[in-house]
Amino acid sequence: MPRIKRIRKKEESDHKACLKCPAICCKSLAMTIHRPKNKKDLADLKWQLQFDSVRIYIRDRKWYLLVDGKCSYLGADDKCTCYETRPKICRMHNPPHCEFFGRYYDLMLTTPEELEGYYYPKYYDPGKKGK
Repeated sequence: MPRIKRIRKKEESDHKACLKCPAICCKSLAMTIHRPKNKKDLADLKWQLQFDSVRIYIRDRKWYLLVDGKCSYLGADDKCTCYETRPKICRMHNPPHCEFFGRYYDLMLTTPEELEGYYYPKYYDPGKKGK
């Protein structure tokens, strides 16, 4: 008889970890995006990276746009003020697969130059700034 893989239920230790967390996930918004396929896509992402609140990260070959900004339901004590009725996406975001437990990305791109260097590494000079 084949073994059945069981889905891990949220454990008590996970809940305790959430109580210690400074609500990192509630202080930025991550959205999936398409990998740039042409020069226009690349130029658009480079433009977005000119804003100091925007970053791009890659995890498991998937691309994400990360925008810094606090959730309006986050209280001054870093606790969710709508915890019982919070959205499903918030309910699904659990330890140990979250920002509190370390690096959640394979590559983080913070500037237009870094993005360009990712695509054209031969011509990338990290010491050179410019748009």
